[in-house]
Order: sequence, then C-alpha cells, then structure tokens
Amino acid sequence: MDTNVGPDEMLIHLGPQHVAQPGPFRLNVKVKGETVQDSEVEIGFIHKGIEKILESKTYLQGIPVVDRACYLAALTNEEALVGSVEKLAGIEPAERSQYIRVIVEELSRIQSHLLGYAEYASFLGFVSMFMYPIAVREKVLELLEMTTGARITHSYLRFGGVRDDLPEGFEAKCKETFEIVKKGLEEWGELMKTDMIYRDRTVGVGVLTPDIARDLGVSGPPLRATGVAFDIRKDDPYLVYDDLDFKVCTETAGDIDARIWVRIAEIYESMYIIEQALDQIPSGPLFPENLPYDRRSPVMRVPEGEVFYRVEDPRGEMGFYMVSDGSDKPYRVKIRGPVYPTMQALPPLLKGTQLADVVAIAGSMDACTSEADR
Repeated sequence: MDTNVGPDEMLIHLGPQHVAQPGPFRLNVKVKGETVQDSEVEIGFIHKGIEKILESKTYLQGIPVVDRACYLAALTNEEALVGSVEKLAGIEPAERSQYIRVIVEELSRIQSHLLGYAEYASFLGFVSMFMYPIAVREKVLELLEMTTGARITHSYLRFGGVRDDLPEGFEAKCKETFEIVKKGLEEWGELMKTDMIYRDRTVGVGVLTPDIARDLGVSGPPLRATGVAFDIRKDDPYLVYDDLDFKVCTETAGDIDARIWVRIAEIYESMYIIEQALDQIPSGPLFPENLPYDRRSPVMRVPEGEVFYRVEDPRGEMGFYMVSDGSDKPYRVKIRGPVYPTMQALPPLLKGTQLADVVAIAGSMDACTSEADR
C-alpha cells in the first residue's frame, strides 16, 4: 500500500491492540472521507516460533505445543501433527479411535464457529448478542472436557489412537447439548433474516469473489461462501470421513452474510456427522496391535522421510510438512495454516467499503491471528 496521503485523505491505524480485533495485528487503512481507498495488514506481534519449538521437542512433546498454535482449533492442529507422524511411521490408527477423533474434532469445529459468531456479532454492534452463543458454546466445551479432561488445550490425540475412550453418558449428553445448540441457532437465524439493520450491515458488504479467494489461497468458510465447494474432508478424506454422509456447505454471495450462514450450516452438519459417528462407532481397542513403538515410552524414533498431511481446520486448510532424519525429533516442520491467506484477503475486501464496515468485514473472516503468527 502506498502510505503517501493526499490533502483529502487520511491514514488510520487499527491495532495492534484494538477492542474490535480478534487478536493483535495492525490494519492500516487509507480513507477518503468515509470510503476506504486502500489497506494493509501487518502481522508478527506474537512471536511464538512454534515450528522451531517442534524441531527441538520429541514427537510426543509436540502435541501440547500445536494445541497453542490456535486454541480454537487445538484438536485439528493435533490431528495434523499426529497424522503426519503416523504417515511417516506407517501407523494406521485403530478404527474406534478414528471415530473418536472425528467426534472430538467436529465438537471443536462447533465451539470454534460459535465463538466466531459471538465475536462477530459484538463487532457489528450486537454486544448483548455475544453472550448467547458463548453460553451455548460452554455446553459444547463441557462435552470436550468430559472426554479429554480440558476445555481448550487438550493433548488428547496419540500416535495410532487417542489417550482415553469416550466417557460413560457421553452420547446422552451429546443429544441434550445438540438440542440446546439447535434451539439457539434457530433463534439467532430468525434475527439474521428479519432484522433490517443487521441485513443492511451485512448483505452485499465485504464481497469476496471466487477468483480472488483462489488466487490468495483462501480456504474454509470464506472460500465456501463464494460458492467454491472445497473441503478436505471430502476432497482428500482422512480418518473415517469417507464412511460418513455429509455435505459441503456453500453460499454464493461471498459477502458478510454468506460467510456467517456457511458457519451456521456447518454447525448443523458437524452435529449430523457426530450423530452418525456415535451410531457407527465399533467396539475394540484404542490402538492397533502392531504399534511400532511403546506407548508407555515418551520417546519414539520415526523412519527417515518427508510428508505433507492436511486436515480441514475450522478456518480452512491446515497442513503439516514434516521431515524426519530417523531421530526422536522432527528435523524440519513447516505449517501451512488457513489464517495467513485469509488475512491477506482483507485489502481487496475492504477497498471501496465504508470505514464503519471495516470491523464487521474483518470479523466475518474469523481469522485467528495467533495461528498466523505461529
């Protein structure tokens, strides 16, 4: 972005600490009157260094580290890491554990979308609306906590399986929670369809086109809201997603409203996936019999090689490129997260919009700055 401003222009800096930003990043906006002329995203304020930390830890020690790349996607981050190691080591996870992984990862997707919706509503000015999805999200977090022992950062997946089986009463608790989630979605959806202020602020605002989205590498709900039906669970299936019936949720408008409706539809679809998984889950062990390492040992050596393994994160394509030199630690780790491309889509999205809509547009992208600054 050209930072030179004319006599009738102004350069406004939003962030890196701002009450209406989902994480520390700076958005530089050039405006003429109330209209955005250009913008620029600046990231790098968190300095996590997760990829280098993973290279200094054993494979098992890396699991709690990737939880913290983005705590809203902790379980899919674990799946990307664990799946990469399993692919290198030639480990096929036990079938029961594969179903359990699908269940907890879809629960994680639900809670992530609920928080994203709550934050977005507050950015739009529906401050009280923030509390309703957050209260429902707590019920979903209770399901994760009773399974993994933690609400947010779980350290639950293991190479070849999962740490613990589903707890007693889990299925009944799921059904009870899903009724609460569905009731909430119906109420909020009615508001979104009928409130004229909401519709004026979202319909036709912040339009992302399919071509720009693909050129920038955008994935997840922002891409599917443009009509592109790309979902790794369908296009490059992992775990037991191939055995489950679900659809890829899309909209075509590419605006704020479309992005929110895609996430709401995905919550319904995730609940449907979990219900199927609970019906189909087989009995049996959590780990395969021919596991090539001792589960009680914190150290395992992985055969030399390189691998790229990707999963469908709540925000899009999460991929791990990993190189093993045969030791008990990865030689190289490179993460391809979904958030960096999503944030790069903000400048073309904002151009020509009103300054008052900048926060709403940015919030509708549901970016996790923490993951971009990994």
